[in-house]
Amino acid sequence: MIELKEVSQENQEKIKNFCDVNNIPFYESTISHVVLDGSNILGVSQLKVENGIAEILIIFVKEEFRNMGFGDGLLKMQINYCYRNSINFIKVKKDLTISFSKELGL
Repeated sequence: MIELKEVSQENQEKIKNFCDVNNIPFYESTISHVVLDGSNILGVSQLKVENGIAEILIIFVKEEFRNMGFGDGLLKMQINYCYRNSINFIKVKKDLTISFSKELGL
């Protein structure tokens, strides 16, 4: 069963390992969301919040699971997190994949 969920700070080591294996940056002290198939991570997103401003740092889905809506789901989870926590301003990290950002209208 596929699920998208927020990862607690205590479980960030799994996210770090996933990022290391997939050669993508990992950021400490962020809000992380994952796409899981059982215990296998298929994708990850990280959101940094400082002074009431959120910044989307990473949205990454393994290549073989792309074009299935998982990246969109991760983005929606980040936006929902901001909404629930009264964060009204969201930035997108400059080097976040350009085609993904354009596809979503960012």
